[in-house]
Amino acid sequence: MALIRIDPSSEEYKRFVRLYEVARSMRPSELDRWNGELYATVGEGKNWGSLRRDGSLQLSQELVFDHLGPDAEPQAQVQALTTVLHEANHARVEIKALEEPNAVLSSHSKALDEGLTEWVSVADVAEYADRAGYGDLPDPKPAYPSAYGATEALLEYAAGPEGASALADRAIDAPVTMRWDVIADEIVRNKLSDVVPLGPQHQQAARAELINAMTTDSWQGLDDSRIDIGGAVAARTARALDQSTQHIRDHYAQDPGTPYPAATPNFLIAREQEAEAVRTLSDSQERAATQGSDLDLAGLPPPSAGSRVEGPPVGRAAGEYSGRATAGDDSRFLSGSPPAAQATRLKPELGDGARGAGAPAVVQRGAERPVHPTDRGRG
Repeated sequence: MALIRIDPSSEEYKRFVRLYEVARSMRPSELDRWNGELYATVGEGKNWGSLRRDGSLQLSQELVFDHLGPDAEPQAQVQALTTVLHEANHARVEIKALEEPNAVLSSHSKALDEGLTEWVSVADVAEYADRAGYGDLPDPKPAYPSAYGATEALLEYAAGPEGASALADRAIDAPVTMRWDVIADEIVRNKLSDVVPLGPQHQQAARAELINAMTTDSWQGLDDSRIDIGGAVAARTARALDQSTQHIRDHYAQDPGTPYPAATPNFLIAREQEAEAVRTLSDSQERAATQGSDLDLAGLPPPSAGSRVEGPPVGRAAGEYSGRATAGDDSRFLSGSPPAAQATRLKPELGDGARGAGAPAVVQRGAERPVHPTDRGRG
């Protein structure tokens, strides 16, 4: 495979910029992560395109650039236009939300990102083609069929068939790692508003529990699945959400004044919370030992080894996923091993997606896995 830089003075570059600007006008955003560098992949023929870590765009010569002209076959042309729209949608939002307790810093968010971005792009491409002067074109075939199908089912679970599009509009505007929180907020509104109080602690804790239910192992790598397993993943996700919804109801039936004790989805914040809990315990032990000026410490027996409280393990530094990438690229999501967690504070960033602080809990989370994202591509 050859990688060729497209000259900014060339007609091919100018045509792409015009299409990119039309795509941006479909969903305006102050942020644009494309740096203006454009490359064509030649001789690869499997991946449609990617927004790279450095901000450059790579698009397939055979699958995209060759089908943007007026004489292209309609089905190939609509697939090429969907790719341009898809990559423009990636470039308009942030990836990270490291200070948000409900951010999901794992490959689950990569799968949802690709499924949601493709779902929105497929829904918008008819209007996009018309605005760009291509006229009527056939419907595109979605890339990422598994992630696309599971995402569509999740949107409909949360908002119903009539509300799925409006929910997708809200979710696509959120940072990639916070889109689960937007969907969880919709579920709380539609399925739990009769039991979960409006207070921010209650709301965030309920959302955290639903996020933990949604992010099952089956979502990891879903965007790379070679066979369509979207229906099976959707069914498993719905069952997990049904169970968590009932758990929340049971909790409020017994203790309506206390937020649900959910684990913090953001393992970085969960690690800080556990470290603070250990420090607090250590401080209280030291105060107890120093109370009473007449206490003869030298006469006390040595402490039992079983009474020691170990500090939390030191995790790896957080890496980052920075957009759409080709197979083999070294970009990835944050990774690390989260400890026991609690849904507590909030540093607001997203409006409906992040609205308060949750209740303390000590539920252990599994290890987050790194991911090597791939392009919008099909073999």
